[in-house]
Amino acid sequence: MDATHTKSTGTAVPSGYRRALIILAVAAALILIWIAVQGRAREQRTIARILTTQGETLIRAVEAGRRMGMRGMEGRQFRLRGLMDEMVREGDLRFVAVIDENGSIESLSEAEDGAAAPATVLSALPVSEDPSWRVVREGREPVFVVYRLSRPPRRPIRNSMHGGMHSPEAQPEGRVVIAVGLDAALYLQAARKDILTLAMAAGLGLTLVFAGGASLSWRRKVAALQAEVVRQERLAAMGTLASGVAHEIRNPLSSIKGFATYFRTKFEPGSKDHDLAEVMIGEADRLNRVVSELLELTRPSELRLAGTVPAVLLTHALRLVEDDCRSRGIAVQTRFGDVGPVVLDADRMLQAVLNLLLNAIQAMPDGGTLSVSAQAVRDRLELRVADTGSGIPREDLDRVFDPYFTTKNQGTGLGLATVRTVVEAHGGRVRIVSEPGRGTEVTLDLPKRGEKR
Repeated sequence: MDATHTKSTGTAVPSGYRRALIILAVAAALILIWIAVQGRAREQRTIARILTTQGETLIRAVEAGRRMGMRGMEGRQFRLRGLMDEMVREGDLRFVAVIDENGSIESLSEAEDGAAAPATVLSALPVSEDPSWRVVREGREPVFVVYRLSRPPRRPIRNSMHGGMHSPEAQPEGRVVIAVGLDAALYLQAARKDILTLAMAAGLGLTLVFAGGASLSWRRKVAALQAEVVRQERLAAMGTLASGVAHEIRNPLSSIKGFATYFRTKFEPGSKDHDLAEVMIGEADRLNRVVSELLELTRPSELRLAGTVPAVLLTHALRLVEDDCRSRGIAVQTRFGDVGPVVLDADRMLQAVLNLLLNAIQAMPDGGTLSVSAQAVRDRLELRVADTGSGIPREDLDRVFDPYFTTKNQGTGLGLATVRTVVEAHGGRVRIVSEPGRGTEVTLDLPKRGEKR
């Protein structure tokens, strides 16, 4: 977990409000896209229905002409081709075709040569007794083709002879398809318009999602900056307080410790008075340590940068806690990569590493494994300290860097706060990953060139 994460202040936007904002933006985007999808083909379907109705009317006219052509009318034969030619000359018709049961063109009229769809395409249409349509793009320009099977007459048609004499009934015809080609410009224009509408709605929806995400990110950054300002103000106030009272506290502390040490020599070891003197000395040392840590936390971060080999620094820190590890039965594992000198303030970084090592040792009172490593990741240096101790409860992870927050009976709550101050002064950051019962891993992510904030 990135320890640079800070808690929201009173002026920050609550997390519940931020979640509601982005959920609202996503919901609005999805609704817009859904509406666009639902209405995507609405105009297109309307144009197709109108063209299909127009085509069905023309097919019926051709059917009527074919039926009339099967018999004589007052001695004159009805000319189907003439009717089809007349139909093509009127309106936006591209062609009228009659396809016989063998797939051959029986009759064809077209507005211009090549305006009709190829016979192979027309004969392959999946026809039925109900009118169907398809946009055919095989010719010079797309054509909206309406087609269906020619329907037989409702009553048998008899050939009429002038003078009242009747011939036998006409034989039923085979499978005949009638197809008419209409101008597809309106249909294609509607399709393009539907696609444009969908694209605009999708773009608006994505814009809303992006705006919600950007707003959420911006609010998080503002909240983090506000929290950082509050933290810096708190540290500045603590620094002013610490620098003002440090000498006033340390002078009497030195006297108290001196008198306690003197009185301890006057009593027999193991006596009550001797033990009380030991307590006084221990409390004086603890109070002096608190003042020192507070001064270290709040003093200006003026670094003395110099080339430092991470392996040497970590080895030195481990040597300082070697006795504590041995007394608790803690095994130490090290892994130092091939990392050359890095620009650091060795003294301040040693103090930060020591704080981490002491925290890890205190988390393993019954023994365990302490792992320390250093490795280069691109232009960064990562120092890791891990233990197999009790771990940190999840609800406390956001508070471990707060001054005076501690779960230890003898802790001051300034150790990790000091670590973060030192690391951030180097232009780095601290990450903590912890699981109760399995241990904690702290990573110091530092620039290798000693960049300061």
